[in-house]
Amino acid sequence: MPKTTSIRRRAAACLFAFLAGVGGAEAASAAPLLVADIATGQVLEAREATTPWYPASLTKLMTTYVVLNAVKAGKLQLQTPLVYTERAQKEPPSKMGFQVGQTVTVDDALKMLMVQSANDIAFILAEGVSGSVEAFVVEMNRTARQIGMSGSNFVNPNGLPVRPGPDLQRTTARDMALLAAALYRDHPDMAGLFALNAIKIGQRTMRNHNGLMGRYPGTDGMKTGYVCSSGYNVVATATRGGRRLVTVVLGAYSPLERSETAVDAFERGWAATKAVGTLTTLPSVTAAFPVDLREDMCGKTGAQIRKARRLMLENHPWAPALMSKPPVSPVMVYATPAPGKPDAQPEPSGIDEDAPAAAKPPALASTPGGKKPAAKAAQKPAKGKAGAADKKPAASKTKTGRVKIELEPSAGMNAAVGAKPAGAL
Repeated sequence: MPKTTSIRRRAAACLFAFLAGVGGAEAASAAPLLVADIATGQVLEAREATTPWYPASLTKLMTTYVVLNAVKAGKLQLQTPLVYTERAQKEPPSKMGFQVGQTVTVDDALKMLMVQSANDIAFILAEGVSGSVEAFVVEMNRTARQIGMSGSNFVNPNGLPVRPGPDLQRTTARDMALLAAALYRDHPDMAGLFALNAIKIGQRTMRNHNGLMGRYPGTDGMKTGYVCSSGYNVVATATRGGRRLVTVVLGAYSPLERSETAVDAFERGWAATKAVGTLTTLPSVTAAFPVDLREDMCGKTGAQIRKARRLMLENHPWAPALMSKPPVSPVMVYATPAPGKPDAQPEPSGIDEDAPAAAKPPALASTPGGKKPAAKAAQKPAKGKAGAADKKPAASKTKTGRVKIELEPSAGMNAAVGAKPAGAL
């Protein structure tokens, strides 16, 4: 068995080397990485740290920062109710899937945003703070400039790609480290928000997508992100001996690779004896447009590269811990019923970034006009065989990773799962 495993790994290495030569090398060499000390801003390691990149759900860290600034300024409170709107409900997964008119508090909404990475919740937070998503985005970009994020531009509060383009959102590893430092510096009382390992609504538990949480000692934040164009991103923080480091990994090929790259970077960071610069003195952005990994991540070649890399990644010393599923302590979150409407169960949806199939985007078969494609005809029973007509037709095969996305929650549910009990905070 060990000999077979060794052969598989050598084969994987050869396949990866070949595939890298035909398309994966450019993406691998361009993948940004940065390690910095949160308190001092000293950069301990930097690679392509100011290369423009698609932020994906890392955008939600900026959304959170703007919301917390508004709370600090007295514009609203953590217990202020936010109304779930039709516009929010139309956002694709990941999402909470509430009924239009239901309300959640700012505090619970932030927890849903950080743990479930809920795209719909990002919209109601934006609407609750600024009155509209558009006004909130203006505030996001103003705030980004204010804290020195010169290489970033936001176009929405959740980081979903703009289709059709042009998609003008971008960020850099340096800018995300600056944002992480600002969140801890300006809102130290909210540090626990980024360390939540799970939330629970009704009977549904949702785990944090951060693969380091509960697996790498000292991990206490912050946020992951993924779209085809960005690859797997993470802004991760960990504390050891009273010292907190932030590691930013952009463009990994899989959740496991993202986690292993971050762990290796943290270990080098703890051992570093000198800095290579500061967050404010790194070279300025030179490229005009973000690197686009769409073909590498979601094309056929990308799937082969990920398969080859997977065999290699499983040999990493931290792989057993990072591939484990540690116990979690979920924090309860709630949604109140919509006025005058039947109670409805929330319908959280979306592919967990920790799932192996997450690298492949969900695909729903469709035909012009919205008609479902014709199902394959069942096999004809063999002639002359008694009882063949009574046999059930062969079940149609479903491709792995195909997910049915429900944009509207079901109405008429009798159970008030997730309904906020009286007096609960």
